[in-house]
Amino acid sequence: MALSENSIFPYKPRKNQEEIMDDIRSSVENGVSLVYQASTGSGKTVCTLAPTIDYAKKEGKKVLYLTRTNSQQKQVLLELRRMCNHFGIGIQGRNNTCILALEDEELSKGSADELSKYCSDRKKEVRQQMAEDSDNFSCHYYAGLLTSPFDDLKRWAKKNIPTGDEFRSKCAELDVCPYEAAKILVNDALLVTAPYVYFFVPFIRRRLLEWMGVEIDDLIVVIDEAHNLPDYARELASGDMSQISIERTISESIERGDPTVGPDISTSHLCRTLSTIINEMVREYVVDDDGLVPPNELRTELMHSLKVNTNDIRDIVRELKLHGELVRQDKREKKKLARSYMNSMADFLRFWINMERAHYIKLVKGGSNPSIEGFCLDPSQITECLNHCHTSIHMSGTLEPLDEYRDSIGLPFDTVAKIYPPPFPRENRMLYYVREITTRYEALARDDGMVTKIRDMLKSVLNGVKRNTIVFFPSYRLMDDVCRPLLKDGIMIEGQNMTQPELMDLVDRFKKNGGTLLSVIGGRISEGMDFPGKELEVAVVVGIPYPKPTARQRGLQHYYDMKFGKGWEYTVKAPAVRKILQSTGRVVRSETDLGAVLIMDERAVHFKEYLPGLKPTEDASGNIRAFFNMKEN
Repeated sequence: MALSENSIFPYKPRKNQEEIMDDIRSSVENGVSLVYQASTGSGKTVCTLAPTIDYAKKEGKKVLYLTRTNSQQKQVLLELRRMCNHFGIGIQGRNNTCILALEDEELSKGSADELSKYCSDRKKEVRQQMAEDSDNFSCHYYAGLLTSPFDDLKRWAKKNIPTGDEFRSKCAELDVCPYEAAKILVNDALLVTAPYVYFFVPFIRRRLLEWMGVEIDDLIVVIDEAHNLPDYARELASGDMSQISIERTISESIERGDPTVGPDISTSHLCRTLSTIINEMVREYVVDDDGLVPPNELRTELMHSLKVNTNDIRDIVRELKLHGELVRQDKREKKKLARSYMNSMADFLRFWINMERAHYIKLVKGGSNPSIEGFCLDPSQITECLNHCHTSIHMSGTLEPLDEYRDSIGLPFDTVAKIYPPPFPRENRMLYYVREITTRYEALARDDGMVTKIRDMLKSVLNGVKRNTIVFFPSYRLMDDVCRPLLKDGIMIEGQNMTQPELMDLVDRFKKNGGTLLSVIGGRISEGMDFPGKELEVAVVVGIPYPKPTARQRGLQHYYDMKFGKGWEYTVKAPAVRKILQSTGRVVRSETDLGAVLIMDERAVHFKEYLPGLKPTEDASGNIRAFFNMKEN
């Protein structure tokens, strides 16, 4: 269907874009969710914005565009600027918008809850100071919000549709609080873009809906980079307690006089008992990384060690919570972050005791900082709220298999699922895989020379193909085993503990100087970095990135077997598919890019349905050179 004369789409449509917009238009008109995959370069953002905004304007709805990170909001607002004069704004947490937090190192490390309470106290003080005609304000940015002509900021925002950085800078220039100002402007916005947390944490969602002035069924929710949502939701619903957090709780309790939480039970005694129990769990249950803990193990051991019963345990947690709240209150009175490790421990123990067995497993982890974890198996416990919206649009460049995604987050069976072909010529990317090489655990464990085979093959490709190349490994350990003898000037490595500035410096050097970059599948480079044109020409994927068979992974697979009868397909194969697509999708990002992909694992043949054009090669280096020679000459 051709675009209508009234369409707000700001460009000449490219391949697939009209079909994508037609499908989204049908989805919002019929109130049916849409899950779709389209490669980078397809224009997913603008194709989603045009029909959703058009429908929202006509039908009195609003668009909530959710992103995994704050940086992804920028593209949404820039596209909105180009297409229409409808107002939109980005919402971010106080860590990114509170100017006091940005100016104070301690505040910048505060959690969302801690900063919320700190902000609440400062706002209360400012209102009281203004009532007393004082001009010495606890937060002059909030005071500025109350005293400045806000209409000037509103007019500027509606005219410019600012990005998060632009809005924060403008507010700082006017001595106005960006967080509070954005909250006010949200009510006037047809589109709001926000991080996932603003919708998937219930009490934050309720606040956002109040700010927007809508009920949930008036929302069209867009999920950007949707492949992240299931794992994000699981982690959001999970919780853990580590030995380090226990040690911090002991220190805090001693500073408070080591308060009692039960008959002859001090807080430090409770903490040391928990520490001993966790260490015993590590010895008994951990195999390699982690182990499954029997549901009542912690409670039983606490009852035995402390000589108490089940009701006593609940009373102990309640007392610990009370002391934690007193710590938080004292810190608030001293104008500090309301942080208490006793409070956090009480919240975790309450969570652990009340955890639903049907949807959770209990784990213990070893290592230098042993911990116990309540892991949520079912992300739909968090994402079920999507089914109360007018409709939801889920998009990603790597969402296959779509039925796994739909089932995992609990979307209805009538959800429309679409995969749109890449907008660039398929022949611009060549896909090869090699036989007789594998990173299968058994093959590597036998130590029969497989690592040497991988190294020799990789060395042949890197020496024979003088193109900008990224090599993706399934783990840092295998990367080290294979590449340690190959390291030389010109080969760059994504370090496991690199900070974001260090990583960006590495990527900038690779883009500027070219050569070879070693990375990991599923890492920051394989998922979130663009390498247009000749910045990246060859991607080598070493191995198939199946999840490590940890206790957590086995528990997840068993749960999906019981719920869907597809445990292996949904929890082993599906994540591997997405990681392969993320890595192989790096090389061709536009209609003019050329790229070659080599998968060094014989098991790649099992993924042919997701990798059109995949074929074996006996001469990887020669085939890649021939491909570029043919295309460039």
